Amino acid sequence: MRRIDPDDLSAAFDAETRRANRRRLLVFLAVFVLAAAVGLTWDFMRPAQYRATARLQITPPSTTLAPGVTTATVRVETAPADARQAFLTEVQTLSSRPIIERVAARLRSSGHELGPLGLDPILGLQSTLAVHAVEGTQVVELSAVGSDPELPAALLVGIGEVYREHLARAYRDSTTEAAAGVDAEVARLDDAVAAKRRAVEGFRVRYSIVSPEREENSVLAEMQGLTSAQKDASKRLTEAEGRVEALRAAAAEGKGVVRAKDNPTLAALEARASQLREELRELGRRYTQAYLDMDPQARALRVRLSELDEQIGAQRKVSQSSALDEAEQELAAARESARRLQQQIAAGKQQVGTFAARFSQYKALQDELTQLEKAYQDALQRKVRLEATQRSRAPALQILEQAVIPKEPWRPPYRRDAALVLAAALALALGAMWLVELFNRPAPRPSVLVTQPVVAATVLTERGAAALPRAVPDARLTLDDRARLGATPSLPRELTTDEALALLRSADADVRCAAALLLCGLSADEALAVRWNDVDAERGFVRVEGTQSRHVPLAAGTRPLLGTRAADGSTRLLHDAAGAALDVQVLATKLLVAAHDAGLERAHEVRPEALRHTYLAYVVRQGARLADVMRVAGMFEPGQLSAYSQLAPSGSKLDADAVQWTFPALREPLPGQTAA
Repeated sequence: MRRIDPDDLSAAFDAETRRANRRRLLVFLAVFVLAAAVGLTWDFMRPAQYRATARLQITPPSTTLAPGVTTATVRVETAPADARQAFLTEVQTLSSRPIIERVAARLRSSGHELGPLGLDPILGLQSTLAVHAVEGTQVVELSAVGSDPELPAALLVGIGEVYREHLARAYRDSTTEAAAGVDAEVARLDDAVAAKRRAVEGFRVRYSIVSPEREENSVLAEMQGLTSAQKDASKRLTEAEGRVEALRAAAAEGKGVVRAKDNPTLAALEARASQLREELRELGRRYTQAYLDMDPQARALRVRLSELDEQIGAQRKVSQSSALDEAEQELAAARESARRLQQQIAAGKQQVGTFAARFSQYKALQDELTQLEKAYQDALQRKVRLEATQRSRAPALQILEQAVIPKEPWRPPYRRDAALVLAAALALALGAMWLVELFNRPAPRPSVLVTQPVVAATVLTERGAAALPRAVPDARLTLDDRARLGATPSLPRELTTDEALALLRSADADVRCAAALLLCGLSADEALAVRWNDVDAERGFVRVEGTQSRHVPLAAGTRPLLGTRAADGSTRLLHDAAGAALDVQVLATKLLVAAHDAGLERAHEVRPEALRHTYLAYVVRQGARLADVMRVAGMFEPGQLSAYSQLAPSGSKLDADAVQWTFPALREPLPGQTAA
């Protein structure tokens, strides 16, 4: 690698960057301006098309409303199918050649030039015209497009006027013929109704038909009454026969057919017998049977009960005989009534049949007369509608929206297309600029080595710059200096909890003390400067003096690692055999030896700044706020803050009370260690 002056190198890089930016700008502007000019020229050179619209409401003759009926009470959907067909036919008539020919004649007479439309101006006008029927309504939308802003509006206005005249002329031609046909039909139906009415009345008088209702004619009403009476008599006869048979069967079996509640005498006898039986049962419960056989009262009760039973039996026979006699009498009366009704019905059946046939003929004549009268009324209604005013019966044309001369072009959309052209030109310019830069990539730059005077060993400065050589004060490179030169700030090695525990177990007393202080957030220089007066074991902190004075938390498991407290409180925790303070290089050497003896990988990277970085990374990864971290570990340089901020998790940070400030390897004393 060759040695280059940094100032010359920076000036060369700046000049090359300016040339590249100038080339990019020229390519971008050239392509963008050229593409935009071509596109905008094409956009605004296109001829403008003007569009006029109109709305018409057409009511054809088949859907013309009768007088007194408004469009508010009738919808187009309820019109018959032929009315819808008539409306669609009228829609096609609007753009038909006869209508357009009359419109073209009017346009020529008003001074419009139709020559640009071609050899057949009528066909040209039809090609610019669009007719659309709005579904579910009687509204027609007309639109016309042309390069002349006045011609489309004039065409639509002329179509409305010519079509109105066409409807009036067509109505006048059909009015006379329709009226004559309706008058003839009304006269014919009037004669037919009168003749049929006379025939119906003569038939009614001839056969004594009182009314068209069956119940009001005496013959049919009498026969209907006899039939109903016969049904009732048959029902009573059946019931009487059943009752007689039931009474006879009960008498043959010796069963009672009369209930006590239907015969007061029988009911009284049974009540007295029941009372005597109850008295005998009561005596039987109180006395023995032998005593009752000798008791005169008991014997009298038995005699009376026996007499009552005989009376009850005799009374039941009398009642049964009486009931059977009554049932037989009722049966005989029912048979006689049914026989008489049957004779009466047989006598009047022939007369009823004859009258029923005549009555059916009369009903048929009445139905024919009703149909003729209905047809006559329909014809009269049609005649009344035809005799109404011509305005109410004529097909109607209402212009809902008249065509006007358009002020702005309908197409093409110049502004939209201009925006698309500019966007395409921008994309093309960016693509061209990228393509040019693709073929103008700079050659690889030579490696540059910036030399600085260094000492034999490389350690961190007291500012905490990682893996940078110790230089003379006026040539020292901090993390910020490296960031300004384009280098990414690097951090020292981070030890795991198991590696830190292995280091503490294999180290001597001095290394353990130094490692404990470094794992609490002190720098190497601060750890070497700590005295016993700065250690407050009761309140659990170490006082750090200097430009960054602070109190560093000291865990319970960390105190035994500091060693035995000296009698003189001003004595340093870390000192050599003569009592003098240790040097940073000596401490780094001892840490290297302890890491090697503990079997750690890459033991040469285990330096004082690595232990301090291990602690800082531990608290930052928990989500601690950097302000709280600096109150424990001291101020950081901006480059260090940027590097540590990348280790912090995203989201809101934790309060100081929620952060675990003791490294896991220092939370519990090591085996064999006791507090001083």
